[in-house]
Amino acid sequence: MNLGIIYDNLLSPTFAGGGAVHSFEVITRLKKYYKIIYYPSTSVFRWKIEDIERKAKELEIMGIKIADEFYTFLENRRKPKELLRYYDVNNIDLLYEPDHRSPEIFYLGKRTKKFGLTLHEPLFYDDSLTYLKRLIKFYGINPYTGKGFHTRFLYNELYAKPLYKRLIKKTNPTFIAAVSEGTLEISGLKGEVIKPGNAFDKELLDYRNKGKEDYIVFWSRLNQDKGIAELLDVVHMINKMSGKNFKLVVMGKFFDKFNERRFWRKVKKYSLNVDYLGFVERRKLYEIVSRAKLFIYPSHVDGFSLVVLESLASGTPVVAYDIPAIRTVYKGLNAVRIVREFDKESMAKESLSILSMSEGEIEAIMNEENLLNFLKLHSSWDNVAESVRRIIDKYTKK
Repeated sequence: MNLGIIYDNLLSPTFAGGGAVHSFEVITRLKKYYKIIYYPSTSVFRWKIEDIERKAKELEIMGIKIADEFYTFLENRRKPKELLRYYDVNNIDLLYEPDHRSPEIFYLGKRTKKFGLTLHEPLFYDDSLTYLKRLIKFYGINPYTGKGFHTRFLYNELYAKPLYKRLIKKTNPTFIAAVSEGTLEISGLKGEVIKPGNAFDKELLDYRNKGKEDYIVFWSRLNQDKGIAELLDVVHMINKMSGKNFKLVVMGKFFDKFNERRFWRKVKKYSLNVDYLGFVERRKLYEIVSRAKLFIYPSHVDGFSLVVLESLASGTPVVAYDIPAIRTVYKGLNAVRIVREFDKESMAKESLSILSMSEGEIEAIMNEENLLNFLKLHSSWDNVAESVRRIIDKYTKK
């Protein structure tokens, strides 16, 4: 069977995020079952041609065939918007977009009889009023740029929602899949759920049960989406409730100067004990996470949350908001305490209940049978790829 892939980030010269990792790991495994032909999307041209050609050679060596028409296009140096005209997808049995980043899937999909895509985040927010109320609460306005909740809301209302609703209605995808039920729920779409939707590096399991130290950890993109400002409010509440001054270790890069300045103002205001490490090499990061007593994650925007999965794999419990992705992926795990979104007081109380535990008590909840089974399922990209393959076969072998 010929499986066509339309996507951009397989040619990215740098790390392109969790969706790109999922796509690469899954596609390199699907080539065992199908003949893969990769059709780079027009957005690859944001990179230098020499970087694109270098990455293309690497993919070919790995056994991922890139459409001949793409090389012809590069030689002719045509305008990027003309790329889709070059592609011949007539012998493709199914066209697949693994990371919902390329709207070209809908346009090329019309030429094939079957096509599908996987969502790692919502395509759009279907409930406009709820989305607006949430944005006002956590996103605010950046005084340096003038951008804020209003610009993001208008993007959803005037571009993303009408565009994708129109494309879905017009082209009728063979299937829409998602890495979590929550991603489909927010978009108001019906589709297949990939279970497991993501995996972690088995190396993380080696860091478990090696002892705990009395600190809290946070790592992710340091911006409003991930609740970086609320994190400091929660830690302040924990300190007031406990009479202690817990150390907070923060890793990652600030999204912009606005978030960075607001962060340090709150640290100073609350006299918090913060150790900011910036970007940290993966092995050191896992060691720091595994030694922490708790990962506080007040995120408002997620499709699955790999950082929560990695924290659990490393042996550290999590307190998070009940956004759809967290709720649908991690429900039922005692090691993930879920509180109502924006309820910082409940988050502080749940956090303190874990911070008050002994090392042995924390290890006990991190070694409960249902969590170990959950981690086993999510410890191999083979399991993720097999789930994707089942969905593809379901719609191509009718």
